[in-house]
Amino acid sequence: MEKRTPITLHTGLCAALLMHIGFVQAGSPPASPPVNEVVLTGWLYVEDHTMADVVLEVEVNGRSHMAQVSENGRFTVTLPGEAEVLLRFEKPGHLTKEVLVDTRHAGDGTFGQKTRRVKFAVVMELERHMAGLTYNGPVGSIGFDHGGGCLAVSHDRNMVPARRAKQMVF
Repeated sequence: MEKRTPITLHTGLCAALLMHIGFVQAGSPPASPPVNEVVLTGWLYVEDHTMADVVLEVEVNGRSHMAQVSENGRFTVTLPGEAEVLLRFEKPGHLTKEVLVDTRHAGDGTFGQKTRRVKFAVVMELERHMAGLTYNGPVGSIGFDHGGGCLAVSHDRNMVPARRAKQMVF
């Protein structure tokens, strides 16, 4: 009969413990995948309060589609994660507005796999009140901070003279 020493027993327990830890780690789920969608809910305001002729174009990674705007001005758009999006709001007699949305990093930080929800409003100005000016590009951007996933919003109200569609002939 073989006699076991405490060192041999201790070494055997350590080996068994390490094997158990290895099995637990191998069986644990992989790191969480990035957020797979961001839901934008917005309200559009126009002076005449009618939304019948409003166009909301959503361009996701170069592909466009139209989104519905309810009669009270509410719209909901579900965007994929890891996408670059351009929202274009158009209404006859009003200045067109564009908003950039970048859904990359929406799942960073403590947000994990949660569906991100962002709420905002867009006010459409009448062209006749803008003295021949228009926006110099997108009026704002919505994104998420790298690493933390916090909402990052910016506004840009720079205006330039509107280009005339027709040339004047003398």
